[in-house]
Order: sequence, then structure tokens, then C-alpha cells
Amino acid sequence: MADYEDVKQSKFNAGIAQTERIDSLQRAINAAKFNPLMQNFETGTFNFQVMISAADCLGREGWDKFNDAERKELNRYETLCKSWVQTFFPIISVKSGGYKVNNNHLQKFLELYDIWEKKLKIYLGRHSLNAPTRDEDDDYDY
Repeated sequence: MADYEDVKQSKFNAGIAQTERIDSLQRAINAAKFNPLMQNFETGTFNFQVMISAADCLGREGWDKFNDAERKELNRYETLCKSWVQTFFPIISVKSGGYKVNNNHLQKFLELYDIWEKKLKIYLGRHSLNAPTRDEDDDYDY
């Protein structure tokens, strides 16, 4: 048998790092939602594509905690959003070098995305991966 008494504990707290990643991803989603059609120069994509990427990463942060039904549902919404954008891209290039927006395609994407994001937040909260919410019984000194 191995002697585990000499094993050193890591000073790195993965829970803190995960919380910071989740917070960062939620901030990216919130920032991108202000103008989903704006081009994001950091990523070279439109903000609605940033929203998809960040939501995908957000779901992966809780993947090991989610049960099979939650994973299946999140996969379904992720697939719907990605497939919709791939099939009905909201931005249409025009010959002048600019682009125009297909508002119907954008609106449908935003509706699908809203459901996906809400489900993500519910599941993250259910597994205590979101910021804690204040209970009425909590004592706070304000």
C-alpha cells in the first residue's frame, strides 16, 4: 500500500477558478446581448455568435453536475440554436460590401437562445454553480 500521509494538498482551489470562469462567461453573454448584430473584433464574429459560444462553454462548466435529462435538454437547445444560425444566418452580405439583417431569422434565433440561456441558468443554480440568491431569512447588516 502507498503511504498517502506525505501527499501535499494543492493550494489551487478549482471551485474558485470555475466560479470565475462562469462569471466571465455570463458577463460575455450579457455584453453581447446588448447588440447581438455588432461585430466583435476580439473574436472576429458577430455578438450573436459570441452568445452561442459563451453559452456552450457555460453549459460545459456544469456538465459533470447535470443529470442525464438536463444534459439532453441542454444539448437539444444548443443544437437548435447552432442549426438555426447555420441554416438561417441573420446577416446577409450585399454587393456593396456591407450587410443587411434578416429580422425574422434574428428574432427566431433570439427566442431559441433565450430558452437555452434560461435553462442553463436554472440548471447552474440547481447545482449551486451560479451566484447564491438571498433567502428572506438571511441576516444582513446593511
